[in-house]
Amino acid sequence: MDVTSFSLQILSPEKCFFEGDVGEIVFSTPEGSIGIMNGHSPMIAAVSEGVVEILVDGNWRIAAVGQGFCEINLHKAVFYLDTAEWAEDIDVARAKEALDRANHRIHNMQSRQEYLRTQASISRALARLKAVESSTVRQHH
Repeated sequence: MDVTSFSLQILSPEKCFFEGDVGEIVFSTPEGSIGIMNGHSPMIAAVSEGVVEILVDGNWRIAAVGQGFCEINLHKAVFYLDTAEWAEDIDVARAKEALDRANHRIHNMQSRQEYLRTQASISRALARLKAVESSTVRQHH
């Protein structure tokens, strides 16, 4: 690890999604986006469902993530997320189909629980599609 990098670990219930030294991580919180670099002040933050951007060896890697929280220290960050998926592993057609199904279901809701479950499906599908789009944009710059 050089002086500009820090240790990052991203955990989900199924696995350790990522572990390694990174230059920066950008993620969404309920209050907005945050960028973390080595030496950041210690903090604990909520992580919103959406896209996480990670600078690894000079290249940006993009992931779609679910909700969770993170612990940031001067030289280490640990993220605890309910889901995480690399943009390049996302099946775009399948994500679009899931979004279409969820949008259709939301118009035929019968209960609040169904509505909330459908809203979560829509958020997840949109995050996956945004991760793919962000990954494409980052690779072309």
